[in-house]
Amino acid sequence: MNKHYEAIHKYDFLTKELLQEEYVENNLTDKKIAEKYNMPSKTVVWRKRKKFGIENKYKRKSNQNARENRKFFISKYKAEQFLKDGLTFQEISKKMGCSVIVVKRRFKELGLSRSQRHASQYQYYNIDLNNNQKQMLIESCLGDGTVTKHGAYSCSHSIKQKEYFNYKRNLLKPLHNNKFQKYIHSAVDNLNLVNDTESLHFTTGCNKYLYELRDIYYLDGKKIFPYEFLKDNLGAEGLSYWYCDDGGRSGAISNVFTDELP
Repeated sequence: MNKHYEAIHKYDFLTKELLQEEYVENNLTDKKIAEKYNMPSKTVVWRKRKKFGIENKYKRKSNQNARENRKFFISKYKAEQFLKDGLTFQEISKKMGCSVIVVKRRFKELGLSRSQRHASQYQYYNIDLNNNQKQMLIESCLGDGTVTKHGAYSCSHSIKQKEYFNYKRNLLKPLHNNKFQKYIHSAVDNLNLVNDTESLHFTTGCNKYLYELRDIYYLDGKKIFPYEFLKDNLGAEGLSYWYCDDGGRSGAISNVFTDELP
C-alpha cells in the first residue's frame, strides 16, 4: 500500500460515533483517548473533534492563555516592515518574545498572512544561476523535470539513482531549503503484477530563469520540444546531463544540432 495513502487514512477508525462515545459519554479527555488507542498525540483527536463538530467540554481551559496571548501587539506598519525585510514567522516570534502561533494569529488579523507566504515563496526569485545550473535545467525539462507556472522546478528519481538525485539537489542548493521527500510508487507491469518502487523528490523555490523556461517548454500547459531554443542553448554540459537521464537510450542526442527534428 502507498505509504502516503496509509499515513492519511491511518486514523479513519476514529469515527464521529466513536469520538462521541469516548469524549462525551465516557468523559475521556483527548489525551486519554490518544493513549487508549495508541495514537501519537492528543492533537490528532482534537482535530478529529473539530472536523466532526464535537464541542469542546473545557472551554475555560482551552482559553486560559488567551489573555496572555493578547499581550502581544504589533502595528500593521511594523508588521509590514518585518515582511519587507524578509523575516519569517519564526524569526518574528523570537524578536517579539512570543510563540509562532500567536504571531500567525496576529498577522492573520492584520490581513498579512498571505503576504508572508508570498515573500517566503519568492525568496529565491532573483538569484542568478551559473551556466552549469542552467544546462542541467535545460536538459531536465526535456525529461521528467517539471517547471510550475510560478517558476519552481521539481524532479523525481528512483532510489537507485540516489547519487545522481543528490547531485542535482546540491547543484540547485541556492534555490531550495534542502528538504526532499521519499515516496512509494506503485505500477502494474505486463504480467499484471504490482511493483512498488521507492523514489525521491524535491522542489525548488520560484526563480526568474525557471519562469522563462516555463514559457519556452510549455504551450497551453503541455510540455513541448523547443527545437530552436535547444539548438542555440543546449551545450556539452547539457548533453552530458541528458545522457545521464534517458537521452542515451532515446537516440535523440545525435540529432539535436542537425537541421532535422529528432
